[in-house]
Amino acid sequence: MTAGHATRPGSAPPPRGPSRSGPKVFGIGLSRTGTLSLTKALRTLGFDVAHYPADPGTYATLLAGTARFPLLDRYDGITDITVVPYYQDLDVLWPGARFVLTVREEEGWLRSCREHWARPVESKAAKGQLYLDLQRFLRAAVYGCHGFSPERFRRVARRHTAEVLRHFAGRDGDLLTLDIAAGQGYERLAPFLGVPVPDVPFPHHRNRLPSGSPG
Repeated sequence: MTAGHATRPGSAPPPRGPSRSGPKVFGIGLSRTGTLSLTKALRTLGFDVAHYPADPGTYATLLAGTARFPLLDRYDGITDITVVPYYQDLDVLWPGARFVLTVREEEGWLRSCREHWARPVESKAAKGQLYLDLQRFLRAAVYGCHGFSPERFRRVARRHTAEVLRHFAGRDGDLLTLDIAAGQGYERLAPFLGVPVPDVPFPHHRNRLPSGSPG
């Protein structure tokens, strides 16, 4: 395990050695549900996860639809919508993996999405063409659109939560539903991962990792 490493979301992860032994951890919540907070919390607990990676290997994997992300040779997991379309595949590819579904009160989530989506993908051209292509792909794959549509987003969120709960039914040790915006944190996350609860505040969504804004 490692701790404190901060990979900038939307960037290529730096070269690393092999990941630690033990189960992988995947954050499979939708955008604006606290995925940045989850990422920082997992790193505090010693899980070196990549948040919204935008590197050639990840994009090639997304296009191929294999879920065989090369960076999992070096990282303990991935968080954000990068893995949302592939959690069932990852469940097969990584036996014993742990999955964290971050959720949020629906109306507050929609308001946050509306604000976030007000900035079009094209405005992020400084991040490079790969980032733009990857973000367009993920928004279409997860939400079925590039722009914000409250009714579509509402349906997507309800369907995603229902399908995740159905897939992991009877497997409480493999899935944790976490409402970070409502105040849930280490008291649920740490026991789920089999590690001690740290004596530090949980990094709630106001305390973002230094980054751009993925999703």
